[in-house]
Amino acid sequence: CVATRQTASRSLVSTMAFSRSLVRPISAAAAAAAAVAVAAPAPVKCEDKDAPHAPRYPFWIKSIFHAHEIPSVRRGYEVYRQVCATCHAMNQLHFRHLVGQVYPEKRMKEFASQIDVVDGPNDEGEMFTRPGLLVDAFPSPYPNEESARYANGGALPPDLSVYTTAKHEGVDYIFAMLMGY
Repeated sequence: CVATRQTASRSLVSTMAFSRSLVRPISAAAAAAAAVAVAAPAPVKCEDKDAPHAPRYPFWIKSIFHAHEIPSVRRGYEVYRQVCATCHAMNQLHFRHLVGQVYPEKRMKEFASQIDVVDGPNDEGEMFTRPGLLVDAFPSPYPNEESARYANGGALPPDLSVYTTAKHEGVDYIFAMLMGY
């Protein structure tokens, strides 16, 4: 009986020693795998990211009074005429929309008459050019969408007549974009 106990205890000790020698590397490998799994972030998909937002500026026009400063609007119109109009159209804005809001009627008629508008057909069925009127839309810098894309490397410049209302926080977006230049 004593020999059987000694043999049983020896086999138990050798089994435990074998187990300890096997368990240590396995537990170390398991601990390393768990650390890697916890430390490595899950891959982020582009759909999971929120689009970047423009900073929010405390413009007076966003207040409950919703008033524009006329000198600022005039400067903005001059910037559009001199810089932005080379690429961007304002198809849904006509010269008459600025009468009384930005400039008096006489001054807006001068601005409108500086452009040539293709009109017609005349009595002979031909198209002709005439000076612009207050009822005319702002001229587009390109004759069609394809030429606009070709001139801008495949990208179509957005129409700025509705950009502040079409884009989320459009006023802040335009201000941040212009300040980035």
